[in-house]
Amino acid sequence: MAATDHETLALRLADILRLLLGGERPTRLELAERFGVSERTIYRDLNRLGDVVEPGAHGVYQLASAYRGSLSPADLQTFARISGVEQLFPASDRRAWMDLLKPGPTSFLVRDGHFAAKRPENGAFRELDRAIGQHRRCQLTYTGKQRSVEPYRLVHNKGIWYLAATEAGRLKSFAFARIEALRVLDQSFIPDSTVQTRIESDDDIWFGEDHLKVTVQVAASNAYYFQRRNVLPHQQLIEQLADGRLLLQCRVNHPNQLLPIVRYWIPHVRILEPAWLQQQLHDELTDYLH
Repeated sequence: MAATDHETLALRLADILRLLLGGERPTRLELAERFGVSERTIYRDLNRLGDVVEPGAHGVYQLASAYRGSLSPADLQTFARISGVEQLFPASDRRAWMDLLKPGPTSFLVRDGHFAAKRPENGAFRELDRAIGQHRRCQLTYTGKQRSVEPYRLVHNKGIWYLAATEAGRLKSFAFARIEALRVLDQSFIPDSTVQTRIESDDDIWFGEDHLKVTVQVAASNAYYFQRRNVLPHQQLIEQLADGRLLLQCRVNHPNQLLPIVRYWIPHVRILEPAWLQQQLHDELTDYLH
C-alpha cells in the first residue's frame, strides 16, 4: 500500500471512530457515500476497527457497548500509532487527540493526509491551542516582523501546520514552523463567526478577500478523476462535452492555489479563462525549459 493510501485510510478510520464516539449509527452505504469509496472498502475498514464496532438493527453500525464512554487519551494514542497518524501532533499531546475526535468545534483543522516528517514543537503548539480555546490575543515574530494577532485555528494542510489568525482585521495564515517569540497576551477578543466560516469553507490556506473564478478544461482521458472527487478548489461542473471532455469552474484566492495543481495534470488540463492566468503558466514553463 502506498504511503498516501495508508494516510487516507488512517484518516478515514479516525473519522469513522469520531462519528461512532459522537453517537452516530451509520450504515455501510452511508459511510461509503460520505468518503467516496465502495461499500466493500468500508466493510474492510470496519473489520480493521475490530471489536470496537458492532452491527445494530437495520444494517447500522455503532460503537460497541464495552467501549462507550470508556476510550481514554492513551487508547486514542495507541490507535494513532497503529494507524500511522501519530506524527500529526506533538509527542505526548494526549489532549490534542481527544479534542480532534470530540464533537463540535476544536482548535485543530486537518485538511488532508499529507503528514509532515517532523512533529510540531510541543510548547508553542500547546500555547497556541490554549490561546485559541481562550480567545486570547498573541504577539509573535514572523518573517522578521513582530505582529499582534487574534488566533482562530491551527490548520494542517499538505503536510504543514498553519496558524489561521487575523492581523489588523485581515485573515492570514502563518506557517507554524516560522513562528518565533510567541507570547499569549492577557487580552481577550470576541471571535468573528464569519472568519470561522471562511476558515472552515476554504479548501486551502490562501485566505483572501477577492476570489478569482477560473474555467478549466479537462481531457476525456482524465475526466474520471475530476468526477470522482473535487481536484480543484471549490470545483463545479459547467458541462461535459460530447467527446467526454469536462468544462469546470473553480474559485481561488491566489493563482498559486491553482497553478501547482494544473502543472501536475499537464497536458490533460488547460486553463481557458482568465487568459492571463494561462499565459502566466505558459511563461513559467517556458522560463523553466530555457
